[in-house]
This record gives sequence, C-alpha cells and structure tokens, in this order.
Amino acid sequence: MALSPPQAAQPGQPYLVSLNFWNESSGTLVDPTALQLDLTYGEEIGFAADAAGPYTYTGSSAPAAGTIWRTGTGQYTAWWPVPATASSGVYVANWTATYGVNNDQFLIFENFPLASGFSPTAATGTTADIGYWTGSLAYQPAWSPSAFTIPFGAVDSYGITWTLLSVQGWDSPPTAVGQIIQRSADHGGWPTAQFYGPRTVTVTLMASAPTQALRDTARALLQQAVPFSDLATLTYNEPVPKVAYVRRNATAVVGETYPTLADVVFSIPLIAPDPRKYSAAQQYASSVTSTIATPLTFPFTLPVTFPAGLPPGQQGILAVNSGTFETRPVITVQGPVTGPSVINGSTGQAVTFTGLSLAASDRLVLNMDARQAYKNGNFTPADPSSAWFVLQPGSSVIYLTGTGSKNSVLSATWASSWI
Repeated sequence: MALSPPQAAQPGQPYLVSLNFWNESSGTLVDPTALQLDLTYGEEIGFAADAAGPYTYTGSSAPAAGTIWRTGTGQYTAWWPVPATASSGVYVANWTATYGVNNDQFLIFENFPLASGFSPTAATGTTADIGYWTGSLAYQPAWSPSAFTIPFGAVDSYGITWTLLSVQGWDSPPTAVGQIIQRSADHGGWPTAQFYGPRTVTVTLMASAPTQALRDTARALLQQAVPFSDLATLTYNEPVPKVAYVRRNATAVVGETYPTLADVVFSIPLIAPDPRKYSAAQQYASSVTSTIATPLTFPFTLPVTFPAGLPPGQQGILAVNSGTFETRPVITVQGPVTGPSVINGSTGQAVTFTGLSLAASDRLVLNMDARQAYKNGNFTPADPSSAWFVLQPGSSVIYLTGTGSKNSVLSATWASSWI
C-alpha cells in the first residue's frame, strides 16, 4: 500500500500519513518516547476539534486501520479509514511527539486535502472540479414558490458545477461610527461610543456548464439569487458553518468574465446590514410555569445559577451563545399571565408590561433586535423603564414573572453570533 501524500484523501478510502522524527543536534532519525496523532479539520489542534483520533503509538509494527505503526528508526505511519460521509476540505495531521530527558513535547503539523474527487455532470456525463469550499447563496422572493439557491462546491440539477473561489470581507466588519474628541488644553482625547458598520463581502464564484446555453442559465440563476432590496442568506461552511444576511452592495455590479464558452466567473459584491455572522442552526428553548408567580420579585442575589435553586413560582430557560459576540433573541410569552416581565437573570435587565393581560390563547412576541413587542400580531409598547437586553457570549438565564402565570409558556429562539 503506497503512502498517500501528497495526493488527496478520498471519502471511504484508507489514507496514510507519515512522520520522520529527527534529532536536530545529531541530524539522525530517533524514536520519540511517546507519539500521538490527532486529525483536525480546517485548523490545528487547539483551534478545532478532532475529526479523527487521537491515535497513540503502542509499539505496533504492522499496518492496521486506526493505528500508528513503526516502519524504521524514527519513522512512523498512521492509517486513517476515511468515512464515506467525510466533508471535503483541508485537514491537518497533528503529531505530538515526546522526546528528551525532560520529556519535551514537539508538535508537527501537516495539511492535506480531502476532496470528493470529480463529480459527474448530469447533463453530459463529463466531469468538473467542485473545489474544496462549500456553502450556498439562497434567496426566497415573495412571488416564487421555491428559493433560488446557488450551491457552492456542488453540481446543481441543471448539471452546472458551482466552484467557490474566494470570499473577501469574512474577517471583520468596519467600524463606521465613533471618534476621539481632543481634550481641551491637554494631551490625548476622550473616546466616544464606537460601533461596527455593515459588513461588505465579495464572493468570487465560477460556474462550469455542459453547454454555452446552460452557461447563460447559470448567469440568470445567479442574478435572481442576489436581491437588490431584500436579503439573501449567504452560508459559508467553515469548520463551524456560519451565515450572513446580504444583498447587492449599492451601485456595484455583479461582474462576469468568461474563461471559456461554457464557463463564467462571477464577482459578487454584497453588503450585510447586520455585521454579525450567525450559526447556521438556530437554537430554541422553552419552559412551562407549574406554579403561580409574582411580578418583579427577586428573592435571589445575582449572579444566579441554573437550573438549581430556581425560586418557587418562576420559570426560566438557559440560552447559550456559543459565539464571540452578542446576539439578540426573539422571546415569546404564551398566556395566561397578567403584568408579564421578561428578565435576563444574568444581568438583571427586564422588559416589563404593567397592566397587560394575556389569556391562554394570547401570544406576546418580543423582538430584542427591533426592541418591539407584539401581542397577537399587534404592536404592544413595553413600559418606558424597560431594559431591552442581548445575549452575551456564554450562558444567560431568562425568566418570566407575572400574576396568574400558572401554565404559561416562555420560549426563545436565537443563533450564536460571531463578528
């Protein structure tokens, strides 16, 4: 069995990675006292979870799936049985070797690709390279029964191969508002509040079609998937897939170049009014009140822990933001309850509705981004003293209090957020 590098790994096939361990002082191959291999996706160990392993050398000298074996002094090989469902992209072989009188540890990294190979083109039976990066651009106009979806790193139903070449602007949005005011008769300045502006993104995408006519179909599909006044969903499958909500950037045009008669390369200028990048999967949590609660009574001291020690008559849900930036949930209160108060138990902020009564069939929806609430679809103002809150990275506890709230339901939807 030949060693695979520098060839790409293939789903469902064995893949071998090798290590030669040298003593830097003597320039000779030596055996480490311990050896471990972790395979990660996209980034080195410590920044990404294991995609396979860890595999530990236990003295084997014969090939076997899922093991490391010694082939000579300082020479080792590992066998990764690649799952048939493995995602395409760049993987990292992370070797951890222990050596020396002080048991020093050495980390050795090697990148290798895992590709789906060449995908058949449905219309002609020919082949096309789908690239390493995947995702999609999807837009659902009001008049269409289905969304226009451009799949990245895939072949669509027309037999058109869509290859994602680059994504620019995925790193950080600009800071659009904020300044430093010079101190009067003194050195330095005073910082004003500063905020992120909209995120600008440029996607470079190639469509490879079986015919020139289908190339023009690709052009039409792409134009329909990039709205100019509404928002489309841009999904970029990093090791942790993320989405941004985008549209065409002002007066910029979707550029097209034609390497061949059947290929077209698009340069797509996009702007995301919301600079956050969200997790592709939304999260949901809910709780039902089993006893009668009293409004705005805090028989506990912040910070609190959840779920242990919830005061009688209060219900709560645990909302976890796994990202690096605050996110804004949509919270729903299903009656019955009078004078409902939705409280962030981690910060003490509360959105209150004094005098509002919800029957068992009534729903009060709080949009923490728009800072507006709607009862059964009708705008309902919160108390002027309310503090609309966000979910900071980490865990937040959300409570409901109110009069006559037995059997009421508190629920929330949110997505983890990155900047």
